[in-house]
Amino acid sequence: MRALEDVKNQVRSLTSRRYVEEAVAAYGAGAYRAALISIWIAVAADIIGKIRLLAEEGGVAAEMQAELDRAIKGNNVNALQAFERNLVTRARNELELIGAREEEELNRLYRDRHLCAHPAFVSDGEELFTPSPELVRAHLATAVDALLSHPAVTGRKAIERFGGEIASDSFPEDDTRLNDHLRASYMDHGTQALKENLVKVLCKESLKPQVPLKQRWRCTRTMRELQKIAPSLFDEQLRVVLGPAQNLLDDDGLMALVTGPCYVPGTWDVLHAGTQGRVQELISAVKPVDLVQTHMLFYGTLPPAPIDGMLLSRLTDIATPGALRGMTGAVVFYLGERPDPRLVPALIALAAEADSYEGGAAVLSILNGLVHAMTDEQMEHLLEVCTINGQIRGSVLGNRQMNLMRWGGPQGERAKAAWAKWDGPITAEASNAPG
Repeated sequence: MRALEDVKNQVRSLTSRRYVEEAVAAYGAGAYRAALISIWIAVAADIIGKIRLLAEEGGVAAEMQAELDRAIKGNNVNALQAFERNLVTRARNELELIGAREEEELNRLYRDRHLCAHPAFVSDGEELFTPSPELVRAHLATAVDALLSHPAVTGRKAIERFGGEIASDSFPEDDTRLNDHLRASYMDHGTQALKENLVKVLCKESLKPQVPLKQRWRCTRTMRELQKIAPSLFDEQLRVVLGPAQNLLDDDGLMALVTGPCYVPGTWDVLHAGTQGRVQELISAVKPVDLVQTHMLFYGTLPPAPIDGMLLSRLTDIATPGALRGMTGAVVFYLGERPDPRLVPALIALAAEADSYEGGAAVLSILNGLVHAMTDEQMEHLLEVCTINGQIRGSVLGNRQMNLMRWGGPQGERAKAAWAKWDGPITAEASNAPG
């Protein structure tokens, strides 16, 4: 149970904090009715204060402020009572300051406040309602968590702001900085409704094939960081979106799913067996050049299991001669500076199995896109494999690819020794290999 002092210190508005301090003082004196009434006053004052702040931007908040000011100026008690009576509901529906759950909890506070403040609400022979200390503490914690600790930012405005950020050049490209930004700007002080809606919007945006891949990938990275910050909330909202959406995805939508949400751990488990089967069929059917260039599924770390295994199984097709013909730009651009560490060993194994000059050169051309990430041991192993395989060692095409690899790869002692051995005479085993 949190200390009341800690709860009070979370209140952002100085005006609201003053009323909360009154509630805490009344609670300490055992005046629980007075404490509960002060909590409601803090809530009402906080919403009205936020209305006046948001009114500077125009829109519905400006209309609400004008409505309130007219009632005050005209001393229209009925209108003022109606305004207060609907304050919480309008804070949710019109301003999006709170969500459905917070609306229910704050309206319960409003009803309990009536029982404390109005003797006429009590039936004949009954005593005036006296809240328990536990109920007062619960109402105070709820008021602070749902409203008083949050800034005057509507859910819609915050989502719009994030939409601008994710499309801007200032969007953090480092995951740690992105995590820090999300915490400071949205998650540490955002309402429950804002957090839930942010996850939903990102999930939906990442499933739109018409959205550029770069922006969808930013959505995916943001989703991964939100999962780290609020795992339970994220997983719940991911299921809310993917539950019905997965049944409506065509092949383009399924590929958006693969290149987006499927990079978030746990997404695969949200998909039902039918969707999982369609994804597997789709990955096996997509052209190699589209896997590498259009969808960039081999850029950096591969998606979590089992999609990583599906992609690794396509390496044989990707390394087939002519499979990447027509690709724009060098292979290295589509593999990234920090490629998945499983690619090099898998491709070295394919090089060992190459049974034609063209096949060997095709495998090596992809390895040339990974050479910057190879270790001394991997280079040593590759050179051993290529020395033995005459389809590479005895091939002009293969040697051309190896020469391109020489200076872009590791330069450690083992690699240098392996290259020196490679520069020696062709072995009889290699020269007699079929080809």
